[in-house]
Amino acid sequence: MRLHLLGIPHTVTTKAFAHCAFTQKVYKLPRMLTPLGYEVIHYGVAGSDSGASVDVELMGQDEHQALLGHAYHEHGTGFYGDDAKADSPVYRQWNLYARDALKEYVQPGDCILLPFGHAHSAAIRDLPVLKAGAGAIESGIGYYDCLLPWRIYESEAVRHGTMAKEGRHGVTPQSARLEFVVPNSYEVDEWPEGRGGDAVVFLGRLTEGKGIPRILELAKLRPNVPFVLAGQGDPDAFGPVPKNVTFVGPLTTERAAFLGNARAIIAPSAYVEPFCGTVVEAALCGTPAITTAFGAFTETVAQDRTGFRCQTTAQFLDAIDRVRNLDRKDVRSRARRLYGMRSVAKGYDAVFKVVKERIDAGAFPVTGWNA
Repeated sequence: MRLHLLGIPHTVTTKAFAHCAFTQKVYKLPRMLTPLGYEVIHYGVAGSDSGASVDVELMGQDEHQALLGHAYHEHGTGFYGDDAKADSPVYRQWNLYARDALKEYVQPGDCILLPFGHAHSAAIRDLPVLKAGAGAIESGIGYYDCLLPWRIYESEAVRHGTMAKEGRHGVTPQSARLEFVVPNSYEVDEWPEGRGGDAVVFLGRLTEGKGIPRILELAKLRPNVPFVLAGQGDPDAFGPVPKNVTFVGPLTTERAAFLGNARAIIAPSAYVEPFCGTVVEAALCGTPAITTAFGAFTETVAQDRTGFRCQTTAQFLDAIDRVRNLDRKDVRSRARRLYGMRSVAKGYDAVFKVVKERIDAGAFPVTGWNA
């Protein structure tokens, strides 16, 4: 089966953009599917390292950075995600190029993969081949505003949240919809077993939604425990910082060492996390998690085994004390089993077998998009 994988318009499909979870989904998907016999055609910026069967270059890096309005990785204390704007110059031009390329390459029986939902809608809107035997699916949903009736979510949490937002029942065998859950995947050898440590660490965006104020509160109550916070954002935005808290910048290649040599990763997110990959990255190194009690953490964190899901301040403080009693080898083993690329590839393979059956039957619904 031929799969046409659209890249993320504001990044390049390389490991240098490891801070973007959606880019890393694009990076890994061909590496999982081509060994299974799929032909994957990747559409992106020159210099991509997609691992696909074919790379279709939509624009060069000079043009890409000019449209972005800045050089790669130059954001100061801003967020990389600020570039993810569907109406921006880079998105508009990227999708125009992608649309022309899709018209040339997509054939009946193929499937187009949209890893970023509405951000790609301009590339496929009224694409003639979608009415002549090709399909399209959102291939890595970690958001709650979906475009297509065929979907792959990264967690049950985001599937349930999307269903609730849309006010509908689940999919039945007779439905024109297709919905699957396949978690994010990881190259397990890139996450060696860590030695643990004293620090409680955070890796992610420095925002209120990610729970930074709560971390600072906990640090005040545990002055003898070091806290190290890594990520994009402005640490000065949160007022006085306890002496036992250290801020560092965004991490890419240093992530495994940072996470593996910690007592625990803390992720007290205030919103419903679709996945929160840093918790799984830490687990792959053997480091347990301390999180809030809802969202994808109910799937990625096994309570009292690979971490603690907490609600009250007292529960968080207790978890900081007790987390050293957990079996780090067990934490690592579970993560490798559930989120290693070989395991996740089986999930995608099962999905695309069903997708192929639908396409071959001419059952793709080309109307009713949430555009």
